[in-house]
Amino acid sequence: MSVKNYEHYLLLTQQDLISMIEKKDNEIQSLKLKLQEVREERDKYCDYNQFHMEEITRLDKIIGDYRKKEK
Repeated sequence: MSVKNYEHYLLLTQQDLISMIEKKDNEIQSLKLKLQEVREERDKYCDYNQFHMEEITRLDKIIGDYRKKEK
């Protein structure tokens, strides 16, 4: 990126720059928190999914055993 894209920052006061940085920092912190929440939800979903897959496998084995006994 060229410096021309950022020349407008030279017109800002130090307080304006600090304020911008603080706002961006707050946005970043908010996004990090949201990302952490989404990762926790993803992990919970994956755990539930794994549990259900194991239960389906376990029940398939039980059904298979019953079918073998019926023959």
